Formats: sequence, structure tokens, C-alpha cells
Amino acid sequence: MTITAPARLVVDLELTVSGTPEEVFPLLCPVREYDWIPDWSCTMVHSTSGVAELGCLFTRERGETWITTRYEPPTRIDYTIVLPGLTVRTLSLTLGGSGPRTTSVAVRTTATALGPAGVGEVHGWTEDHQRQLWRLREAQLNHYLRTGSPLAPDPTTATV
Repeated sequence: MTITAPARLVVDLELTVSGTPEEVFPLLCPVREYDWIPDWSCTMVHSTSGVAELGCLFTRERGETWITTRYEPPTRIDYTIVLPGLTVRTLSLTLGGSGPRTTSVAVRTTATALGPAGVGEVHGWTEDHQRQLWRLREAQLNHYLRTGSPLAPDPTTATV
């Protein structure tokens, strides 16, 4: 059997959020993201508690299926995201206190093509795009933690 290295992109970055890990962690949930991400949309498929938990399953646009594969409140949550026939992505968020009422969030995103059809998907999911998206999420989360309301969407910013 011949194994060919698939198209793959890994992006690591660090966010700084104005809140404790105990305040930030619950917001990294498909249900709670409606509170702070103006353009967030998902369909819950399974959650015993009604919010993020190990094995939580939800879908998003383009047929993406998201599964919570690691759940360690208030320090770590991982999602595996499958776009059938194209790519599998992982999203890992690790929280740590970095000062009084400040949380550092280490973000790692990985996209791997499932075959030739997914190569364009991986190459289109650029490191620059990921950095822009996560800087936007950092601003949205900080705004929500300060004000209790979502940051008004910027019509010039494309989000995923």
C-alpha cells in the first residue's frame, strides 16, 4: 500500500481574552456562540445537556458536521469538523490564566484533504484567512465580555 501525504494546513495562534477561563470556556459552545458571534448559525444534532459536552454533535453550512472530541472545563475543548468527501479539520482551544481576569487561548486549527477533491478546500483555507477570522473572534469575545452584547457585524469581513 502506498501512502501519499495529503494536502494539510496547520495554524497556531494565541488570543488574549478579558475574562477568567471560567467565564470564557462556556462561551466556546455552539449554543452560547449565538450570544457573541452575530453571524453564527448551527443545527444541534445531539447534546444531552443542551450545550457543549463530550460527544456534542452539530451541523453547520456546507454540510459540515462538528463533534466535540475533548471537553475539559475550563481549560480545553476540541472539535473535529468533517466536510464529507473534502476535508477533516480539527479545532483545539486551550485556555490558561495569563493575568488578573485575562485568559490566553491557544488556538490550533488543522485542515487535511480527504482526497483530491479536498485539496482546493485546504489551499483555500489559508493561514492569513485563519488569522483574520480568529482576530475577529477575539474582538467579538472581548466585546461581549465587556458589554454583554455582541459586536455589530462588519459587512466587509467574511467569516466562517
